[in-house]
Amino acid sequence: MPDLRLLPFLLLPIFSFSQDWKTINADDGSLTELKKELASMESIKGDIRQEKSFSFLTEKLISTGRFIYRKEAQLRWEFTDPIEYIILINGSTMRLKEEGEEKKYKGMNRILRQVKEIILGCIDGSIMDDPDYRTAFSVNGETIRIQLQPKAKELKEFIKQIGVEFLRNGAVLQKVRLVDSSGDETSIEFSAIETNSGIDEAAFADF
Repeated sequence: MPDLRLLPFLLLPIFSFSQDWKTINADDGSLTELKKELASMESIKGDIRQEKSFSFLTEKLISTGRFIYRKEAQLRWEFTDPIEYIILINGSTMRLKEEGEEKKYKGMNRILRQVKEIILGCIDGSIMDDPDYRTAFSVNGETIRIQLQPKAKELKEFIKQIGVEFLRNGAVLQKVRLVDSSGDETSIEFSAIETNSGIDEAAFADF
């Protein structure tokens, strides 16, 4: 069983359908426009607030921090409270640091690769076209929600469902929600989002 702290994106709730959400088709104009705007984004950065719920804990684990993303495949995902935890993605590489110490996880290359693809796919929206998932789309006012269930066996081993929400106006990332194979949940909210602003290359070079 992998260290669950490795999976900031890999754990969250099965979504209930309320009457406020309207199902849309994959060729709906609002999705076409969303994809167009996401494709034009060169960089995204903002604040993150993550809540994790585990069946063996009565209280949620809450972490806060910031993220910085730039095309292609560059990401700094950094929690600062309650502890320092950093995921650093730069092209094909993925590194992790916890409380000042870089972590090495032998034998977990496959899992780390999947984690990397999910994180990047949720941020830039490319996960909605990933053939490894069944997708469903819905809208509620100015929010578009993409729900995904893995088809591949190796994904089903640790992910049950993923959900991503974007604002229509500006394709602003709002939430990512996931549930793992055991039913434990993770919810991540994004705020203070800035797109296509200047980003220092050093943010992705090292911790």
